[in-house]
Amino acid sequence: MKSLTQTFILLLSLLPAMSWAGVTDQEAKEQNTPEGWNAVQLPQMPAITTANTFTITDYGASVSSADNTQAIQAALDAANKAGGGMVVIPAGEWLFGRITIGSKTILHLSKNATLKLLAFEDHPDHTLKTPYITGKSNASDIIIEGESKETSIIEGQGGPWWDAVEAKVSGLQRGAMIRFHQGQRYLFRNFRIQNAPGTNLTVGQSGKGAHTTIHDVDIFAPASTAADPSHNTDGIPIWSQYVNIYNCLIDTGDDNVVTDSNAQYIHVWNCQFKAGHGASLGSYTVNMHHIIYEDIIFEGTDCGFRLKSNIDRSGDVHDIIFRNCTMTNVATPIQITAWYDKVPESPEAAEASPEAKKSTTPEYHNILIQNVTATGYNTKNSNDKNYNAIMIYGRPESYVYDVTFDHVNISHRNGIRMFFCKDIKFIDCSFTKTRTNQTVTATDTDLSPVMEKSYQVIYSWNVTSGINAVGTSSANDATYYSLQGYRLSEKPGRHSVYIQNKKKWIR
Repeated sequence: MKSLTQTFILLLSLLPAMSWAGVTDQEAKEQNTPEGWNAVQLPQMPAITTANTFTITDYGASVSSADNTQAIQAALDAANKAGGGMVVIPAGEWLFGRITIGSKTILHLSKNATLKLLAFEDHPDHTLKTPYITGKSNASDIIIEGESKETSIIEGQGGPWWDAVEAKVSGLQRGAMIRFHQGQRYLFRNFRIQNAPGTNLTVGQSGKGAHTTIHDVDIFAPASTAADPSHNTDGIPIWSQYVNIYNCLIDTGDDNVVTDSNAQYIHVWNCQFKAGHGASLGSYTVNMHHIIYEDIIFEGTDCGFRLKSNIDRSGDVHDIIFRNCTMTNVATPIQITAWYDKVPESPEAAEASPEAKKSTTPEYHNILIQNVTATGYNTKNSNDKNYNAIMIYGRPESYVYDVTFDHVNISHRNGIRMFFCKDIKFIDCSFTKTRTNQTVTATDTDLSPVMEKSYQVIYSWNVTSGINAVGTSSANDATYYSLQGYRLSEKPGRHSVYIQNKKKWIR
């Protein structure tokens, strides 16, 4: 009787030439390209027949082998020499080390097939950051796929690596489980990654690499708060342009999905985020814009939407959208900070010693947070100010501006903190602060009952136009602002319009 893999290959060989190109009509229909964006390109593959299908057992791989790296690489090299093709990983558990994939190649994991990374002690060198699965130089048009998200598995055996991180082993480096630095048109679908030593599926590098589609990929590692945590096991970090991610479940020890420098035209939708640091941007945010997270379910993540950077790694960050999402038991639903890992003692202290603005200073603007509901977080922490429902922390030399909250409804133990920001608009929003059971409804014109602290802030709360609140250093100081939110050096003269003590004045 033929095996499932042999049957699959036979069926492929019976298909007419060029009738199967590695992508389906359904995937083309699922592109979901936002208006005004270029569509993400899918891989361009050769027809798959018996002539260009290569099974790793034909090259010496065995489930009893202590290391199948050479056999798997030989099958991949054969596909590359043939001008492209499919390499089949049959059912079973296959130990491997680092492998590289050439252009127009499909790495296919059968049902009940597990690619299992060599154990920590069997790696010849722990100081290499080379990815475990990567592409040959400038390789393009590559597919990694499984037949089942439940049983087509890439296993990282990460536990000892995480222990080494905790032990601060000198020189330790952990490569991404999968990373393609250059080239274009990558497709990852229908498999599971678990227990990666470090990051899981990393896209691009320094802006190189483009046009990636990831769907129906599940990622698992212990939470960073677990008794035996994983460390820096980001689900999908992105360092390039034109990426679609959808129908993924990510439950891990760091950012679930994170866009970093040179991430542009990134669209993430219909995903579920469990343990992890949420839908993140940064901390490296150079040349980052046009990013959409939507239709995401967050359950127990540390953060929901998190934009984070600092003065040595950022620049102009704009056109960011978070919408149509639900959050349950999320510690910090919305955080926008230009002080990553370096929070000042107070906003007053920050204002007293501003930095000179430069090209790498964070400048965040044109951000839309729409149709978002967050409920269920009522956990007392040792430092509640780090667990706010909304935190916006700009810089005295670079305000966060043009942020719109539209139909955002939050119930959270703690309230809102906003520093150094302007043109913050709340439209038809509601907020319940459960620690003191204070509620602001959509019909109220006052957000102050749930404002933990504000400083140098101009915002509007559920009004269609104008400014109805300004946070300053004190309620009755002699500080003056223009309507654009800039601090004035002296009291304005006659025929001026300005802001003082949370009110608009006309002289």
